[in-house]
Amino acid sequence: MSPLARLQQFFRQRWSRWLDRRIPRQQSVTLNQRRIFIFLTRQGATAGLVVLALFIAGINYANNLLLGLSFFLGSIIVVAIHHTYANLSGLRITAVAAGSAFAGETASFVLQLDDARERDHESLLLDWSGVQQSVAWVNGKVEVAVPLPTQKRGWMRPPRLKISSVYPLGLLRSWTWLDLDLAALVYPHPEVSDVMPAGPGGDGEGEKQRRRGHDDFDGLKTFTPGDPLAHISWKHLARGSGLLTKTYASEEVGSDILDFDAMPGLSIEARLSRLCWWVMVLAQQNHSFGLRLPGVEIPADIGIEQRDACLRALALFGREAMPK
Repeated sequence: MSPLARLQQFFRQRWSRWLDRRIPRQQSVTLNQRRIFIFLTRQGATAGLVVLALFIAGINYANNLLLGLSFFLGSIIVVAIHHTYANLSGLRITAVAAGSAFAGETASFVLQLDDARERDHESLLLDWSGVQQSVAWVNGKVEVAVPLPTQKRGWMRPPRLKISSVYPLGLLRSWTWLDLDLAALVYPHPEVSDVMPAGPGGDGEGEKQRRRGHDDFDGLKTFTPGDPLAHISWKHLARGSGLLTKTYASEEVGSDILDFDAMPGLSIEARLSRLCWWVMVLAQQNHSFGLRLPGVEIPADIGIEQRDACLRALALFGREAMPK
């Protein structure tokens, strides 16, 4: 690492520790003087240089008109400081909820903006992990959902949220950096698999296990683009029942206990991704299933709660219970 990179890393760490002390992690934050920063924008800096030039020219040429103009423009900047700061002061930000998502997709983080003093706030910009979202007006309670990209399974705690505003003149920018107590659960990315990775059932007896194939007629489903034309049920289409596709399946001896150890030779993440896909398929078919992972076993059951419990176990396998 170059000396410049080490220096930048040192200052970033110092800045992060200072922010942690000044604005610690909270569920709800009300902005005040301690949590708001303010400085000139590029346009504000240009306006300041113009005022300074007018002031110097007025003194040099003893021109009262130039001096009066510089004082007038300077007073506008001073008034803008007050209004720009007041636009963020008193704003309350509350972490409401974080939605779950599959790895590689976006998770929705819901925030609530309001003011205990019932004051209005205008032209706010939310910048969260590179995702920007504008809020034109906060009058009462306003909920904002920010979709953030996910990368890997487990708990995802986003970095600090930046809220800024250049209201009313754009000469100054006020902003804050908030660490909200909010985390989203990210499931493994589902990977399509033809064979159900099932292990022995709890009683040791095998049940019928279905596998996608071309042996026996299994039922009908709504046509989706990509289905083979040879599998279209033309009789149902002629009767006016819509465009349906025939599905076929073969039967094997096994159980509906999805087993981590039933896929030897695959990596851990590949196994979890295939198990995740089968959890979603069986839940969509309203089929009873269970899950077996090293150190974790969920008995066979049915319903949305069963699906969520299995997805949660897959997401947190080998991960910390909750990130710091």
